[in-house]
Amino acid sequence: MIEFIKNMPKVELHMHVEGSMEAETLWKLAHKNNYDIEYKSIDELKAAYQFNNLTEFIDMYMLGTRVIKSEQDLYDVCMTYFRKCVEQNIRHTEIHCDIRTYIDYGYPADFVINALDGAFKDAKSNYGITGGFMPCFIRHLGNEVAQKDLDLMLPFKDKILAIGLSAVEVGFPPSMFKDTFEKVHDAGIKVIAHAGEEAPADYIWSAIKDINVDRIDHGIRCLDDKKLVEYLADTQLPLTVCPYSNVALKIFDDISQHVLPTMLDKGLNVSIHSDDPAHFNAYLNENMTGIAQHTSITKSQIILMAKNAINSSFADNKRKIELLAELNLYVEGNNY
Repeated sequence: MIEFIKNMPKVELHMHVEGSMEAETLWKLAHKNNYDIEYKSIDELKAAYQFNNLTEFIDMYMLGTRVIKSEQDLYDVCMTYFRKCVEQNIRHTEIHCDIRTYIDYGYPADFVINALDGAFKDAKSNYGITGGFMPCFIRHLGNEVAQKDLDLMLPFKDKILAIGLSAVEVGFPPSMFKDTFEKVHDAGIKVIAHAGEEAPADYIWSAIKDINVDRIDHGIRCLDDKKLVEYLADTQLPLTVCPYSNVALKIFDDISQHVLPTMLDKGLNVSIHSDDPAHFNAYLNENMTGIAQHTSITKSQIILMAKNAINSSFADNKRKIELLAELNLYVEGNNY
């Protein structure tokens, strides 16, 4: 099973760029840019990547944003992730990177957009990897800031795959951003939202009813609401689930407790992703193998989720057909 997963062609739909920044990269950027960090050695920094709580994770994540001082830095971080994609047989990836963080540091809106657009162009030409960039509104900053961010993003909408909603969930339901997301839809841009990770199932309903999402990031709390589960099964609204993220952030004590098997049993359109792979020490392969080794999920369900990821992507139909054909060829070639 492990070798099957490692070599299987894959699609990733839920990954934050700074969350792919390994301690070595953070250390290198901090010293290159003369940014003072409290850690006295690379080993000390690596040890700090073992988080005890959400606050420690957020502090390290934000430190990763602070050592980025140029478009080239962000481009390099992204290209390092693409090289990991080559290792892990990821053929298409759709990634998050918020522009607001860098705007607040004094950079222009196109700082992030230019860096990631350039990285995706080179990933396609160098590695054959397709995909795109999905900025998110930072929900705890409120709707007024989200509206400002949208105004800054709209001139670059052709370089944006989707716009989402992320960061602190509880207390900031999608309904707060209803009018802003109406403008996102009007601009012809896809909508996604982190919902139902730490907050209750009502937040998933809000994402569906108030901002009309095309895809839900996380969504694991849907199981608390029978009618919501029925709705999600009927509509096949995609849910991008990140198992080791859920464990690292203490939603589950152990990967064996994860609810993915139940979600599959109920007919939900779920797929596996990594969220912040460097911080949680688990890229896409490790998330898939962890679930396969420590839960009841079967090889046929791993294949199903790989197909779900392709079909739930924002790739065009031609690319989806290519990705499905490659996956089917791999499955057939492995006598399954």
